[in-house]
Amino acid sequence: MKKRQILRAAAGLGLLAAPAYAQAPFPSSRIRMVVAFPPGGNTDIFGRLFAEPFGQALGQPVVVDNRGGAGGLIGSGEVHRARPDGYTLIFQSPTAGITGPLTRRVPPFDPVTGFSHISILGITPLCLAVNPQLGVNNLAELIAMIRAQPGRLSYGSSGIGGVPHLATELLRMRAGNLDVVHVPYRGSGPLTQDLLSGIISFAVDAFTALLPQHREGKLKIISVFGDQRAAVVPEVPTAREDGFDVVIRLANYLAAPPGTPPDRLERLSAAARAVMSTPEMARALEAMAFVPVTDSTPERATRFIADEAALWRPVIRATNIEID
Repeated sequence: MKKRQILRAAAGLGLLAAPAYAQAPFPSSRIRMVVAFPPGGNTDIFGRLFAEPFGQALGQPVVVDNRGGAGGLIGSGEVHRARPDGYTLIFQSPTAGITGPLTRRVPPFDPVTGFSHISILGITPLCLAVNPQLGVNNLAELIAMIRAQPGRLSYGSSGIGGVPHLATELLRMRAGNLDVVHVPYRGSGPLTQDLLSGIISFAVDAFTALLPQHREGKLKIISVFGDQRAAVVPEVPTAREDGFDVVIRLANYLAAPPGTPPDRLERLSAAARAVMSTPEMARALEAMAFVPVTDSTPERATRFIADEAALWRPVIRATNIEID
């Protein structure tokens, strides 16, 4: 009898313990935030700026874990397969999260359904720069030169299938299938060096790669692929102002493994919104030509990613990009 009573009491304790565990506040321990690129790049710099105040907003430390390789797909795939408990996140880039999987022969995950999206954090438009010796002052003049010299001019990108490459292909198609040579590089560093030396004619990339050289007069930014002019170069017109409907957004965003509980996603998103609304973050991102997004939610973030995937799928098909 006594043994039966002890077992009954133990079972009762178990029944009480389960709800108490389930209702434990989230997060109750540190969060691992994967950056799918090596240290020192734009995504890593932004991610580290974000991690500390994000952890303060959550009340738990956020540890940055760099998992570079395969254009960001190694780290992305690791988070895609991780336990969906909200304790493993990815500070994502569009190349690793959207165009990367779409350009693979066998996509490792779907850009939209392969993650539980939390928040869009910061957005910057791409820009187009030329070597000053090329002798063009705006996008219309560059397009006219390409049309007059088919196959003679070349452009560089920081990698096949990345957003800068696809953005230039989108411009090429919308300007009448321009005959221009693509020269892919492994990153923005070697690309910028060859643009400075005149080996390539022009390049589309993020402001962080091209703005310092533009300010020194070594390169010339002649177009902004945004829906409005960029505050860092207010004198430079948008592609639309020059008659070409090309608006490209580079967005860093926060995501979790698919199936992460909605209440945890909202808790993480609320903390992200609080961080991105601070003047300190706005000032830090201004130097990178990023605009903070202060009102993103899991639903808005998911729609944003879906819109980006819808933009790039036909471009990828039209250019026959398929990476093993």
